[in-house]
Amino acid sequence: MKSCGCKSKFNAAFMKNLEWYLHNIYGNYKKSLFSKLGKNILEIGAGTGTNLSYYKPDTNLTVVEPSKDMLKYFLEKAEKYPLNIHVIEGFAEKLPFEDSSFDSVVSTLVLCSVNSPRKVLNEIKRVLKPEGVFIFIEHVKAPDNTITARFQDILHAGWKWLFEGCDLKRDTGNLIKSFFPDTSYKTIRFNSPFIPVNYHIIGYGTKKAD
Repeated sequence: MKSCGCKSKFNAAFMKNLEWYLHNIYGNYKKSLFSKLGKNILEIGAGTGTNLSYYKPDTNLTVVEPSKDMLKYFLEKAEKYPLNIHVIEGFAEKLPFEDSSFDSVVSTLVLCSVNSPRKVLNEIKRVLKPEGVFIFIEHVKAPDNTITARFQDILHAGWKWLFEGCDLKRDTGNLIKSFFPDTSYKTIRFNSPFIPVNYHIIGYGTKKAD
């Protein structure tokens, strides 16, 4: 248990110190994606609050985050933004909300590390209102026979241990499409020093009305 606590603190501090980099590579994509969001928003895995600056003023934002260490940084930052924020410490596999509760759901760099991405996506779809939008930025499995794929194969086990379950080889795009068939996303390879997570999908899907 002590080791897990140390990893949690390490990851929270690591992500906090990486915020400038995340804004640099994702900023323009987020500005475009976040423009699609409604008034009442759920963000899963809010982390240290990297997305806070992209929400419109007076947004009703509910966040779910399992890490106390991440939430410490999130709460410090949240005071700076004109948002109506409700924070819940918990897991996205079982969201404590009624069906059709939110206009939009946000996931950035989350589905790689949850225990069951299928359960999470099922919950996201459940809590979205009909015609509600789900936006996402996620790193994914690299195409076969690429240098990145080789790095992912070599580092997979150690990376998953160090970064609290982060899976380098998830085919998240196809998984999202199985829950949101109209999903639109682009696959982007970033030229970053973090080679195992250079491949990303960036896009959105909607929950169709019955």
